[in-house]
Amino acid sequence: MPKILRRVGSIALAIGLAAITFAAIVVAGLTQSGDEATPLRVPVTVAQKPSAAPVEGQFVVAVVLGQSGSDTADVFAPYEVLASSPHFFVYTIAASADPTPVDGGMSVVPAHTFAEVASGVAPAPDLVVVPAVNAPAEPEEAAAREFIVSQYNSGARILGVCAGSRLLAASGILDGLRATSHWSRIAALKTSNPEVTWVTGERYVQDGRITTTGGVTSSIPGALKVMADMAGDAEAIRVGDAIRYPGWSLDAPTAMPVKSFGFEDTAFLMNTAFPWARPNVGVELRDGVDEIDAAAIFEVYGYSQGTTAGALSRKGIVTTKHGLVVQTPLLNDKTDATLVAGELGKKGSRQGFDVAFEQLSTSTSLSVVQSVSKMIEYPIDRVTQQSAVLASLARTPLLLLLGVLLAVGVGLLPTLIRRAVRRRKAART
Repeated sequence: MPKILRRVGSIALAIGLAAITFAAIVVAGLTQSGDEATPLRVPVTVAQKPSAAPVEGQFVVAVVLGQSGSDTADVFAPYEVLASSPHFFVYTIAASADPTPVDGGMSVVPAHTFAEVASGVAPAPDLVVVPAVNAPAEPEEAAAREFIVSQYNSGARILGVCAGSRLLAASGILDGLRATSHWSRIAALKTSNPEVTWVTGERYVQDGRITTTGGVTSSIPGALKVMADMAGDAEAIRVGDAIRYPGWSLDAPTAMPVKSFGFEDTAFLMNTAFPWARPNVGVELRDGVDEIDAAAIFEVYGYSQGTTAGALSRKGIVTTKHGLVVQTPLLNDKTDATLVAGELGKKGSRQGFDVAFEQLSTSTSLSVVQSVSKMIEYPIDRVTQQSAVLASLARTPLLLLLGVLLAVGVGLLPTLIRRAVRRRKAART
């Protein structure tokens, strides 16, 4: 009996050590993935600030930039939609005049500060766009929350993009209203902000002067709806036809399937848990690039968790088609490849998220492409997917196998040590 108990104990110890080791590997991978997803500040090297003023009759739009870092597409996509109309004057705004970080290793130079609006130096907005920020309820975003509340109380409309609803909820202006957010955030928001009626399965939700959208690219239909409300249906249709969001029309239903993580997301989740040795792709930005073209590749690669994409430019500063001033690291030879935003795929082909998904398909599996589509709520029916090379598909399974082997090795270590000790004792006798 003691021998059996010792053997059972040895097996239990081995299994426990293996499980703990594997869990530690996964936690380390998830931590690294989270750290890599946090926008990095680009050192200020060029003092260049957007300068323009609205003309009479234009609606003024302020796009908020978070001090803790903002999601690139949450800022760039609604910015391009609204700035594509001459009825709107769009500028970026932040607590400080310093460049503020967004995903892709770049920063946006704000056109104005909250203090400049308060003092009358900058025009007061008719619409405030609120993207997802990394620390919505923390002290570093207190100035943004105060600005949102003050402008809402002054009569401005609010457009909350994706998880930007977390910042709106933290400001208190959603209390008693209906709102939505990225589908992965709603369960937590129901717990943290029960005063809000959280809605699932909708691209956007309007309640009074506040419009909130679902995940990432749902900001495009949401912004077009706000445009229709403010500038008329004809203008929204004109801009919407130019943006070409799949299946969009002004009278299209806002309902969409309720999403959740499932078995089909296994490959995507493995990419997140095993981030090591990811390919690093440099994305060159050039003056005049469309804002959505500039954001799409970072958003798609970022959500795939299989490749990192970093912005680069020849001068370290880029002005986009509609006047966003973006600061980036300089072009270098440390990336595995360099793409040019707005010039992907075949010459003259559709750009934006379509070509970003096409590019992604060359380096990952179909299931990951579909998971990214679900995460950013972008229909990929019209995307021509490519075949990924075997080597790019093998990275994560190999890392998983190595993790399992390492965990098993650690689990067997006590047994191997005991056997070695017994052999040594036997050799002495």
